[in-house]
Amino acid sequence: MSLPNELLNSIIEYLAYIPKLPDSPCKSQFKCASPELLALSITNWRLRRICLPFLFANIKIRHIKDARNLKDSSLVLFQKFTKLLAISHFFSRSEEGDQILCPILPHMQRLEWVELRFCSTRSVLLKSILAHPTVSTVLVEQLPDASLHDNLSKIVLEATSISTTISPDLERCLDHGMRLGRLEVLVPELLNDEFTQRHFAGLEELRLSMGRHHISFSWLSTLSATHLALETLWLIDDNRHYFNRHTPTFISSFVEESQRQDLSKNYIIKRVGLRRGTGQCSQDSHVIGLTIFTTFASTSLVEILTLISTSFPKLETLTLNLDSHKATYDVDKLAAVFARFSSLRVLYLHKVFKRLRFGSRRCVRPVRCVDRTSVLDTTAARAESGLLWFISRVAKRASSLDAIYIDDRGYEYEKTSTGERWLLVGWLHVLNGNREVDGRLRGKNGTGYCEIQLGTKMISRGFGMESH
Repeated sequence: MSLPNELLNSIIEYLAYIPKLPDSPCKSQFKCASPELLALSITNWRLRRICLPFLFANIKIRHIKDARNLKDSSLVLFQKFTKLLAISHFFSRSEEGDQILCPILPHMQRLEWVELRFCSTRSVLLKSILAHPTVSTVLVEQLPDASLHDNLSKIVLEATSISTTISPDLERCLDHGMRLGRLEVLVPELLNDEFTQRHFAGLEELRLSMGRHHISFSWLSTLSATHLALETLWLIDDNRHYFNRHTPTFISSFVEESQRQDLSKNYIIKRVGLRRGTGQCSQDSHVIGLTIFTTFASTSLVEILTLISTSFPKLETLTLNLDSHKATYDVDKLAAVFARFSSLRVLYLHKVFKRLRFGSRRCVRPVRCVDRTSVLDTTAARAESGLLWFISRVAKRASSLDAIYIDDRGYEYEKTSTGERWLLVGWLHVLNGNREVDGRLRGKNGTGYCEIQLGTKMISRGFGMESH
């Protein structure tokens, strides 16, 4: 407490919010207060005053009772500190939410950003929000009511998809100034000259579902020139129609080298993410995201990962699915491969545990109490500690890594794939200072999910099983 307020403010700001998950809605700015912030806010009056702007900066209204509580509470703190308001389910079912919120909004003098999530965007509330003098952005998940014909330049539609043509309602909103965050084009043939010359204000991400036919990508330079905010283009080939028949220029060196090393039959490309460089042509684009499925006969995971790291030096997101993989690998040698990725920030790992070979090494102790009379409990605990062992080593070797997503599962009797099934799913964060892994996984049972805490203290709240 001998530190000056300015330094305490910086420290509290650093730990005030829970890190945003990489798969969170791309345009959302909402930040959840961390347990540390809540604990500090009740320590003493000095820390309370420093914490208040962070505590009340982001307000989420989930249900009608939240709106009632807001109405009944003192508005002084909201007037002084609230900058972001996120509204969810409640007023999609009742107009009472409109009647409560509309009179409150003018009192929020610092309000800048509003998110209308999972709810209707009826004109009564939306008009009140748009009329607010300090609000600059209103993020919505569906188009506003057709009766709203005002200037919609404050509105950002988070995402929409197009399968045939642009709908009249979307045209109307775009003509009135609405911005668009992400556009999903479900039919590649739509990307003709007329479409790519159309301007979608604010567009940051384009997702293109690939078909069977070759695409020249000649439209990419035009699209980039007319959409200066466009950062990422995702080519999605989940049905394996495109990349096993065609090779775009931005992955050609990787494909050619994999053929030379006899690796091309060991993997399947399902998604490629592109980000343009400083220029305005398609040749300036570089790969920043990749989804790879290994094939059943593949025994060359280390070689594939090594080739990916050299072919795509700016790769930020890698999804690796080993569901159809057969071989096993020394846990430390496989983790060491990720040291080659100099820009990797997010790693998605699916079905990796059975591919790890620990040998005579002693894994980290189970992160929870284990019923050693239960085969399922023992098997699940071994998976927990083994995955944490592996992820911890990956995090220490991949210095740019921020987060890892785990999706793993297995059976009580692994050799025969019989008995009850265990499942682990969730995000783990890398703490930059000491490269420790911290976060929560969830074990699934018949009634839902239970969280498992994996952190520097290795604390767990139990593991769930589901019958199979």
